[in-house]
Amino acid sequence: MSRFANIKGLIKGNKTIISNLSYVSILQLILLAGPLITYPYLVRVLGRELYGMVLVAQMLVSYASLIIDFGSNNVCAKHVSLHREDKAKLSEIFSSVLCVRFVLWILAFFLYMGVVWIVPAYRNHWPLFLLSYGLTVQELLFPQYFFQGVEKMKYITIVHTVIRLTFIVLVFAAVTAEADYIFVPILYATGYAIGGIVALYIIFKSMGISFYIPSIKTMGYYVKDAFPLLATDLICTIKDKVNYLMIGSFVGMSEVVVYDLGLRLHGLMNKPTNILSTVLLPRFAKTKNLDRAKQIIRWALLINIFLYIVVNLFLPYIVEFFIHETIELLPVRIILLCPVILSVSMMLCSIVFIAMGHNAYVLKSIIVTTLVYLIAIVVAFMGGYKHELYTYVIIAVIAHTAELLYRIRAMKQIEKM
Repeated sequence: MSRFANIKGLIKGNKTIISNLSYVSILQLILLAGPLITYPYLVRVLGRELYGMVLVAQMLVSYASLIIDFGSNNVCAKHVSLHREDKAKLSEIFSSVLCVRFVLWILAFFLYMGVVWIVPAYRNHWPLFLLSYGLTVQELLFPQYFFQGVEKMKYITIVHTVIRLTFIVLVFAAVTAEADYIFVPILYATGYAIGGIVALYIIFKSMGISFYIPSIKTMGYYVKDAFPLLATDLICTIKDKVNYLMIGSFVGMSEVVVYDLGLRLHGLMNKPTNILSTVLLPRFAKTKNLDRAKQIIRWALLINIFLYIVVNLFLPYIVEFFIHETIELLPVRIILLCPVILSVSMMLCSIVFIAMGHNAYVLKSIIVTTLVYLIAIVVAFMGGYKHELYTYVIIAVIAHTAELLYRIRAMKQIEKM
């Protein structure tokens, strides 16, 4: 009876965390389900070469998205969490983030289209790349950091569920031949825009938040605070996404699809870690409980080891389902080592470095990792291995391992403080 009472008390005491954990789990499932449901269909209808170009356009857009977000989804969630009862402060945070994002959205557009125009292969498909920029509307309008900070993930979950399911159906209805590939970015961008508008409506009407044009000094404060995360995200994305460009240029567009599938499975395995870090960041920003953080990190590692075993057992069937043909599985198996490494690395980043105010360690770890990545790329090119898919997946594992080792070292330094 006593044990039952303790469990009941534990659940009651952590009701908000458990509720948000449930909603974030559903949200992550929806975010994952959309691309995975349409993936095999689009590969079959568009073919691996053309769908590879669609993926490259989305990859290039991801750089612009990071600039537009400027690290706010992580850092500003902490600010919202600390001032959740102060409507004036929340309005300041919300207004500052939205204004900064809008300015960066315009600047990023010109940079993005400049790259598209410079690269001949991209210029030949400029309508695809132009329309793909619409995917950045999600970073512009959707205030995930706000819902995360006030620990009301229910709103995000409802909005995303309705929007994603609607547009999944529309993809199947609109894309029926190769010539319809242009509808892929149009449909996704429209869905993101509607989701962002609904989210803003909820913030204005249900939460009583006001929008105004803040001072440059105020906006500068949030940009400065988030800058280490922006730099980190940009460097990390260069490390992770440049492989798309390398593989497309030196191995082949069809291999981009194989690599992308590996990364999508990588993302699937990372979901538990993403969910835990999203839900727990606001709480650890308050408690700063290092011992508890270590326990959570150990659980994240065990979960990802289990997922690695399960996914590898069923990998032949998974690949056949999504790509509709037999491929060499070893490169994908190598990619799937990354989530196991990241389960520790990402949790250290989120609930220790960011939540506890050690943002500088995040940037430093990524700089170290990127240097390792660039050295590995140079060695691979000098050795004549640039035309092998294996080269890029092995380099990814090496880079993530370097990142983990640095963050563990940083963690030990924090313990001594």
